[in-house]
Amino acid sequence: MSTTGDRRSAVAARQFSVTTRAHVAVDDATGESIGLDDVDVRVGWLLNLIASAGGELVSRLWQPATFDVLAAGLDRQDRRLPAQGHVAAARLGWNPIYPDGVYVPSRVSRVVTAQVMTTLRTLAYRDTAIAALSHRFDPATGRLTATTAAADYVPAGFARGVRRQLAARSRRDGGVPAGRLRITDVQGPPRMAAMARISAADRQLAQITSTNGELALTVKLPTCPAPAGRAQWRSVRLTATIPAHLHGRVITDWHLPTLVLDRKGLLWRCAATEMVPAADLTAGTVAVGVDWSPTTLGAAAIAAEGPGGLTSDYRGWTYDDRGLGVKLARLQAEGQLLHAKAARLTRLAATAPPEVRAELEAKIVVLDAHRTAVGVKRGCLSICQAALSDSFSCCRWLCFSSASMMRQT
Repeated sequence: MSTTGDRRSAVAARQFSVTTRAHVAVDDATGESIGLDDVDVRVGWLLNLIASAGGELVSRLWQPATFDVLAAGLDRQDRRLPAQGHVAAARLGWNPIYPDGVYVPSRVSRVVTAQVMTTLRTLAYRDTAIAALSHRFDPATGRLTATTAAADYVPAGFARGVRRQLAARSRRDGGVPAGRLRITDVQGPPRMAAMARISAADRQLAQITSTNGELALTVKLPTCPAPAGRAQWRSVRLTATIPAHLHGRVITDWHLPTLVLDRKGLLWRCAATEMVPAADLTAGTVAVGVDWSPTTLGAAAIAAEGPGGLTSDYRGWTYDDRGLGVKLARLQAEGQLLHAKAARLTRLAATAPPEVRAELEAKIVVLDAHRTAVGVKRGCLSICQAALSDSFSCCRWLCFSSASMMRQT
């Protein structure tokens, strides 16, 4: 709550995210200019170190005891685990291991353990669901029996995915009942994404400042793929422009970004905190209603309160994917069918005579090529659908802007 004279105005802190890219890079110690392509290469080395160490740590922890600890939320001394991932990992002794001769700062290890703990904590819920659903799964029918305890309830959409996993495992095992299973029994460890959430570290690894409409990020990057000592980690100062639509907003704090590499190079996924007027739910005069359905995905309309009561022009905004959803579903089914055919031919080729095996392998190559082509088509349609979704989001923004203008008048 802030007070100005006799007038009181309530404000609240709100966080939002934004992406941006660096346009200038210099060595923080010498001030020497560094090419953005060289920065992308060095960031790639950093991401490779983080992803490989994270993958090794996840594989090492991929056992039921890990998820038992996370479900209990307690360490060896029965103390509650901290919310910060790297602190919880340090208390449990879950530390990454790097190749011999490779030096990695402890702050980078914090980033690794923070990302690994986020992944494992998310999968801990899936482990609990698999344990609850596996003993209700009937291999003969491929269905789940009705739950008898409220603690075993799992959302229907989530249960369908787990049921497919259990059915696939049952087919591999010949339909033998497996009893209560864990996530480590039905799937392998996940792949770690190539990204660096440097917000898990402190100023010794990275720091960010904002001046004159620009963001300055100073971060330590390796100078080679396998740094052998401290001298092969040097600080680089990157400068990026704050997007124009954020100018004029009361931003109080910029948080360290997540670094990723895409087709265009280094991308910052930043988070910031701004101060906004606190919402007064009793002072609204305009309502925006959004309805979701399987066919349209979204429809928005405005109703305003006036002297004559509630009025609306019934001019809404409806999301229409122009049939892309149906095409994506058809291509998904086609891809699954091709995958099933290729898997069946692979099993047959394993025990077939040499002449027949050569024919089957040739068919498998054709099926794989068709499946790849289907995947490319799905990718193109997904991009088109995302573009339409962005257009609908813009339309909703116009809807909210109109509502705001109507309330002000």
